[in-house]
Amino acid sequence: MGTLKSIMVCDPVTVSPDASVARAVQLMQRFKVGGLPVVQEGMLVGILTSRDVRNAHPNRLVADAMTREVITISPDCSIWEAKEKIDRYCIERLVVEAEGRLLGIITKSCLLIHFGKAVDSLTGLFTADYAYYAAEKLLKTNSSAVVIFIDLDNFGEIDKQLGHAEGNSILVKVAEALNSGTAEGVDYLCRYGGDEFVVVTSRNVREAQELCFSLLDAISNVTWPGLQNRGLALAASAGIVPGRRSASDKDKQNWLNVVDLVNLASLGSTQAKQKGHRVLTMDEVEVVE
Repeated sequence: MGTLKSIMVCDPVTVSPDASVARAVQLMQRFKVGGLPVVQEGMLVGILTSRDVRNAHPNRLVADAMTREVITISPDCSIWEAKEKIDRYCIERLVVEAEGRLLGIITKSCLLIHFGKAVDSLTGLFTADYAYYAAEKLLKTNSSAVVIFIDLDNFGEIDKQLGHAEGNSILVKVAEALNSGTAEGVDYLCRYGGDEFVVVTSRNVREAQELCFSLLDAISNVTWPGLQNRGLALAASAGIVPGRRSASDKDKQNWLNVVDLVNLASLGSTQAKQKGHRVLTMDEVEVVE
């Protein structure tokens, strides 16, 4: 899963708290940046933004004009976590730090570019990494997460008989049906790949099962010219795996992570298909964050 470590601006331009605001303005203009991390003896002590500068006399010290409470983020966090913070605090940049030391900067404009790359160009849904992020988020906040892995049945035959262009149009309709059937802030939907979709949800197992059956019904109700004429029907199978955050330090080598959790749900959908079931719900597993 991609992290900020790979996209942040390393070694950003900084300023000392003992410098003047005028000197900080010169640096901002020279390097065309809207904010400067304030660093003293290698430690992050504040940030000076264009707003801070506008409200300060040029002869004042940076230490007197800077914002001391810096919104920071870890380099191991995902782009979704970064976007949540930027939106929540209505800021233009995030300082990336670890143990008080400045590591880099991620700006809103840069983040949006990479955010766009995480969107599936066909369906408009997020890509697979979003499922891992959502599972990690729910495990941290709720201590549990349920993964629903949905795999369309015999979609290869539909592609073969109708052609890939028609098949892609059907996938768009399926994505719309799934998106309409999920709830924002409760269910996290992505296109995992090909004709596979994943929903990570904060619902309990029974509620997740109800959601799953309603989503499969929504898929079956998607109509497309030419399907019935060729004796084809749109249907799907699903695997459901509930996960809970591990509270034990024992047997660490056998701990599962969020990638394993999604993979188990994928295997569940395959088993459901093989057994002629619509849905297969697997036992709850322990997951390490």
